[in-house]
Amino acid sequence: MNELNCDRKLSFASKLGYSLGGTGDAIAYDFIGGFLLFFLTDLVGISPAFAGTITFIAILWDAVTDPIIGMLSDKSKSKYGKKRPFLLGSAIPLALIMIFLFSDPGLTGKAQMAYYLIFALLFWTAYTTFNIPFFALGGCLTTNADERTKIRSIAQVLNFVGVFCASALPTFIIGHLTEDYGMDELAAWGVAVKIIAAIAAVTILISWRTTRGLELIIEETADVSHDNLWREIKEVMSIKPYRNVIASNFLFYACYCITTSSVLYYVEYILGMGEKQASAVYTGVTAGGIIVAIALGPLAVIFDKRTAYILCAFISGAIMLGATFVPIATLTAAIIYAILINIGSAGHWTLSYTLLYDISEIDEFENGRRREGFLMAYFSFCGKLGSAIASFLTGMLLEFSGYNAELGMAQPDSALTTIKHLFTLWPALFGIACGVVILLSPVTRERYNKLLASLELKRQGKAYTTDGFEKLLSKPSSIRH
Repeated sequence: MNELNCDRKLSFASKLGYSLGGTGDAIAYDFIGGFLLFFLTDLVGISPAFAGTITFIAILWDAVTDPIIGMLSDKSKSKYGKKRPFLLGSAIPLALIMIFLFSDPGLTGKAQMAYYLIFALLFWTAYTTFNIPFFALGGCLTTNADERTKIRSIAQVLNFVGVFCASALPTFIIGHLTEDYGMDELAAWGVAVKIIAAIAAVTILISWRTTRGLELIIEETADVSHDNLWREIKEVMSIKPYRNVIASNFLFYACYCITTSSVLYYVEYILGMGEKQASAVYTGVTAGGIIVAIALGPLAVIFDKRTAYILCAFISGAIMLGATFVPIATLTAAIIYAILINIGSAGHWTLSYTLLYDISEIDEFENGRRREGFLMAYFSFCGKLGSAIASFLTGMLLEFSGYNAELGMAQPDSALTTIKHLFTLWPALFGIACGVVILLSPVTRERYNKLLASLELKRQGKAYTTDGFEKLLSKPSSIRH
């Protein structure tokens, strides 16, 4: 291992600089996840079923790109670091592709479908090229568990700034341009996407610049090849806590995607309002998330982060389930609801990555490997797969409910009921399940700290023990004492 202080603490400026990348990440992900389905159905005129299918196919492509990017970032030999060059190379392409994806080229039929499918594929490729190395980089700045939690709490606050830029800001801009200046709605969407895409690119580049010289390069304790993909998959999937973490990411993003993609439908067809009012709901999402993220960081350091995560998931899920039976009939009620359910989102985004980073040390202890990028790849893919399935499910439910954008406010009762359930019941089921899978995870602070102490002894070639953290290991018989 390099002569580096791996357990080091970072300055606030370094944490802040790295965390700005989370703003760009949230802008890209949330804008696509929250609005692409609505854009394709209500502005471009594609049926909900086909629109959901486009999203689903594009994200399945990540089954190929995610592990490739993860392995490339782990194998990188650049003098500028393993992860950081990917941030630099992806920022501008990501912004440009977002702009093309939210444009209408004037095509029809199969050509129209092909256009949006191609740019959806390009978007997820560019996003993966940034997203996996960026979040893996967070685990390469320090091995100190509490310091990682502090980094994630700052990153989460800035992530919610990104959520605001991806949701409240564009809907406010669109509403302002269409209602106050009479601009065509499609043209207003074009203005909004250019603004937020530029913000995303700038914040990613700032994150790249401010992390210069901070990335830890830890040598692996096993001399093995990086080129056997199936062996890599088998080894990481044998780590039980990793399976818990990636399952939680799948369930969370299914919950989150259904919720965010249904907001515009709910505000327009249930509350009878427009983009400006939707902007207020999205602002509630941001405000609630920031408040919870600020409070959650210190609490997760004091208490076990696993416990904090579970509580956030169950509280949010219970609120969504309750809203299934108590109608959300006013804009004020919708804003309060958005604030409260974001307890779960803040908990996941603040704590799930620190839970994932802990897997790196478990992997190194068992397999002698440091592969943050590869671990991030399937964590990321499971989240995207959850979003893809949720988007496909949303499109199909709308299609079969009789929803038709051309009917305007004259939607059938079946469609209105489906929109209500997409805003409450469906995300509640996924959110509660998310908390359950982390409840089943064996990782606790006490066990992790004991593993970390034994790992340091193992790195030094000294005698070590697995006493106190056996439940974290999948191959206890292979451990040398």
